[in-house]
Amino acid sequence: MNKRGFSWIDPRLEVRKTSKYGRGVFANRLIKKDEVLIVMGGYICNTNDENNLGKFATGYNIDLSEEHSFCPLQESDIDLMPQHLVNHSCEPNAGFRDTCFMVAIKDIFSDEEIVYDYAFVMWSSDDSEYHFNLKCLCQTLSCRKIITENDWEIRDIQNKYGEYFQPFLRRRFKQI
Repeated sequence: MNKRGFSWIDPRLEVRKTSKYGRGVFANRLIKKDEVLIVMGGYICNTNDENNLGKFATGYNIDLSEEHSFCPLQESDIDLMPQHLVNHSCEPNAGFRDTCFMVAIKDIFSDEEIVYDYAFVMWSSDDSEYHFNLKCLCQTLSCRKIITENDWEIRDIQNKYGEYFQPFLRRRFKQI
């Protein structure tokens, strides 16, 4: 039973303050590759809903398809949906097994922050009034410096992490 909110989070994870991003999700014990970290849930919005929420939605939506996303409706919803506190890295340790299951893509050690590449979930809809563009703070060797909603199209990321993208994006990049 989940008493924390809309999503389930592994009890070996906890939300903490980060030095770069405000809050983030951290392991408090070893987590092995392929173990489920978070089962995502929450409000499901379409592009029109996101447009009505304004710029707020652009920073928090996790696309599930070309037309739908998990998206908090207000700031207080974020605590009920911990997937929105998992930060970006160009060298991730988490990804997606399918639409709702965030998994470890390698062993994650105690005190390590859980991070995924936002390219795994971001889609640019022609109907969207707001577009995601963020200065990357990951400072990894492969840092792209700027993160956009079109990064899913980068072949190097697809080749390295393709199996961890949202399924609708995996279908898309197999077509291009």
